[in-house]
Amino acid sequence: MEPEHRQLLSLLDELMKPISTIKISPEDAEQDQLLTINFIFSNAIDHFIQISTPIGITIPFGNDQQVYYRYLQIHLNLIEKIISHEQAHLVSSHLPLFSVQDESILSRSLSFVVLLGIVLHFDDGIFLSIENYLKYSQASIHLLKLKSHLTHHDRMSNLNQTLSFLMKLISTMNKNSILTQRLCANYLLELILSHLQLLYSPNLKYSSEEYSIANLQDTLLYLQDTFSNLFIQQILLLNRLLSTTVSSPIWLKNRCGDLLTSILIHPSNRGIRQILETIFDSTSPNDRLYTSVARILSTCPKQLKPEEYIQRIKYQFIELIHDQRYMPVIAMAINQLLKRYEKLIEDEILSILFHPLISCRNRLLNQICTNEQFELFINDLHNLIIIQPNEHIRIYLYENFLSELMNIYLALEHSLSPLKIKFFNIMKMLFSSMTNEIYLEYFKRILFDFKFRSLKFVPDVSSIFNLIIDENSEYNIEIYCQLITKILFSIDDNDGLVVKIFLDLLQLLITNNPSSQVLIWTENEKQTSMKQIKIMHILKYIMEYLTDHIDIFTKNVDDTIRVIQIILEKVTKTCQEKAKENFLTKIITHENDDDLSSDNEALQIIFTIASLLITNYEQLSSENKQILASFYPSLIWIRENHSNNELSQLANELSTAFVTFGAVKEVSTKSKPKLLIEEINEERDLRDETFQNAFACLYDSSIPIRAHGLILFRRLIERSDRETLTQIQDDNMKLFERFQEHLHADDSYEYLAAINVLSALANQYTDKVLPLLCNEYLNKNRKLEDKLKVGEILVKTCRSLGEMSTKYSSLLINTLLNASKQTDDDIYRASALSNLGQLCTALRYSLSKDLSEILIALKSYLSVSESSDVRRASILVCELLCQSLEQSTWLTILGNELPSFYQLINHLYKNDKDNIVCLHAQIALEALNKISRDYLQPPIILEKKIRILS
Repeated sequence: MEPEHRQLLSLLDELMKPISTIKISPEDAEQDQLLTINFIFSNAIDHFIQISTPIGITIPFGNDQQVYYRYLQIHLNLIEKIISHEQAHLVSSHLPLFSVQDESILSRSLSFVVLLGIVLHFDDGIFLSIENYLKYSQASIHLLKLKSHLTHHDRMSNLNQTLSFLMKLISTMNKNSILTQRLCANYLLELILSHLQLLYSPNLKYSSEEYSIANLQDTLLYLQDTFSNLFIQQILLLNRLLSTTVSSPIWLKNRCGDLLTSILIHPSNRGIRQILETIFDSTSPNDRLYTSVARILSTCPKQLKPEEYIQRIKYQFIELIHDQRYMPVIAMAINQLLKRYEKLIEDEILSILFHPLISCRNRLLNQICTNEQFELFINDLHNLIIIQPNEHIRIYLYENFLSELMNIYLALEHSLSPLKIKFFNIMKMLFSSMTNEIYLEYFKRILFDFKFRSLKFVPDVSSIFNLIIDENSEYNIEIYCQLITKILFSIDDNDGLVVKIFLDLLQLLITNNPSSQVLIWTENEKQTSMKQIKIMHILKYIMEYLTDHIDIFTKNVDDTIRVIQIILEKVTKTCQEKAKENFLTKIITHENDDDLSSDNEALQIIFTIASLLITNYEQLSSENKQILASFYPSLIWIRENHSNNELSQLANELSTAFVTFGAVKEVSTKSKPKLLIEEINEERDLRDETFQNAFACLYDSSIPIRAHGLILFRRLIERSDRETLTQIQDDNMKLFERFQEHLHADDSYEYLAAINVLSALANQYTDKVLPLLCNEYLNKNRKLEDKLKVGEILVKTCRSLGEMSTKYSSLLINTLLNASKQTDDDIYRASALSNLGQLCTALRYSLSKDLSEILIALKSYLSVSESSDVRRASILVCELLCQSLEQSTWLTILGNELPSFYQLINHLYKNDKDNIVCLHAQIALEALNKISRDYLQPPIILEKKIRILS
């Protein structure tokens, strides 16, 4: 009768007890230790025969077998019988057959089988490679000494028999068998190494027995297919063990690499995914892991040519780069492959990922891609360049596809596509990765050598945007320049870069002027003229940016002031030569001004920078102060001799400021031949910001000194000087009236200083100051430049008042609307509308009572009959109005005007022929759509309130 499984397990437990408690003295000689081990095995076998014979269990042994191997045969025989019981049980029941104690006995038996049947027979090189991983107990280490008396033939033969037995069990047993699960979960690496040794070991030549290579290859493949994830995990573990062990066999490293390669290029196209899943399931992803795995994936196996390897893996790469879990590794691998095989990767992988970029070059296509394709392209592009080490891909992109990227960027910025923000961030990352020198080179390239392609994003019937070629689209230089500076200003830590580009373009502006005296320009002269127009636009936008970020000038003042000095001297010399030529030939025509138009633009910019520098005069070093003082002779010459009245006036005001701030001495025909502010009174320095100094300067006969007095009063008021505020409040000195008297000054410098003083007083004397400022803004007798600056101060005053500005909303809005109705100067009207837009952002919910009047005016100004400046300023008001709306009050503000307001903006976006008007309408629509969407579907905020009770 067949013994029950519990009897068999009890026998198995008895069989292991003597071996489990083996103790050998390390002081014994090695031969004595081996005798002791064999003696223990013999006793265990004899004891087993004694207790197993009564229950009818007999196990045949060969007399020529080693003692330890006869002991192993008993284990294998008992395990086979126990498994047969388990197999029969699993057929009839889903409940487990073995208890926890039974499973423990089986696990210990398996460890003996693997130790004595597999590990003991490993080649020395294999064992040394995994010795640290095995971590056997001291008793097991003693047992491994048996291998010293085994021949290579014995090792191979015994290993083959043990492996055949175990693989037969694995392949025939039920997958739910506890033995199969334990064997593969704990000893799969040993099974793999057994296959590799029997297939490829150099010691096979010492064995007289022939092994079935086909059968071994089949069983190894069975392990790989059946336990794929675990198999890959063990191969990766083996690869790491071999790479960290100096004495690892070369043949084993090669075969391990071959196994990894076979997994990577498996016909199922899932090898890379399986490897990455295995790695990421066992290890937390980090940059170091990404780098090491990417290095493996980007290394071409020795047995394959690069072309073959790329063909096998390219579709896996393209699939996995869309999976955020594996994207970093794949992106880094593509970058490394591109560095090694650029042409190959470009043809096989990037041609698929960057298909929209390549399609942009095809002049025969009408549609570049659908929205779905373009969104996929943007995601792939973003994934490839966002990884910090992927510098080679970024270089490849801006060296090969800069024009295509810029054309797509232009098309997106003119659309309502939600992808525009992500693509802008891509462009920002791309340019941020460049050094300042490389960025300057490519900035000039996209500015001067840009190849425009008329692309457009248009929605289809389902409101999905598709990228098409629009032959009717026009290339607007001004918008293009605005968009490329938008990228420049978005780059982090761009201070030095902005100044470098600004100064470089400023120098380009005054060179190679096309002569207007010839009636027909050559093609090169036309290109030069177009180049100068672009430079002027760029300089205008950069100058606006730098004016708002004056600290950039102070950080880079050394470079700036030297370049400005060179340019000013060069422009002045050119003007002097032109004036001399006109005097000699007696030919003075209007063309002379046109001939120097670029120089005039450069002068205006230089004057602006010089005014910024002079207002921060005290912060300059002594060397820079000397350079700044060298500007003065050029300013005087321009003031006295330049043919452009506007520039002469600016030079006059700037030269006055130089004297006021003490940069130079003023030459006078009066009793004081040399006048410096600090020399007016020998007993004190009038530049000290005190009430006495300010009051003394205010009553001086010199315009610069009076203006300086007003500047001192403004500074004292802004820092809340107690004495100054007390004197103004008591009104004993009629200071407020005195400030008003300066509003009638003819000199702009003095007039604007008075305006600034009144603006500083706005918080204390709002009822008096604000009407005065409004009247000055509408004063038709003042120069345009003065009124524009008063408008800026009005908006600034409104912002400083904060919520108190609500009280004066009608006064401010009526003033700006009246200014916008004056038909004599479009620039003044556009400025008034721009100020109105800024006012809308400050007033917010206070607009509701005046909104209808504003909208009526805007609708009128947006008619086709108005000038482009007024129309653009009007739509800017709409844009700022939409951007200032808040979710809680927007319906209250717009009220019944919402439908007509939305229809107006939507009509302009779809039908207006002015690209700038369309752009502002688009931004306004986006802001309005966003606040509507947030209002109807407010975001869900997941938060939990936790209260701590005292």
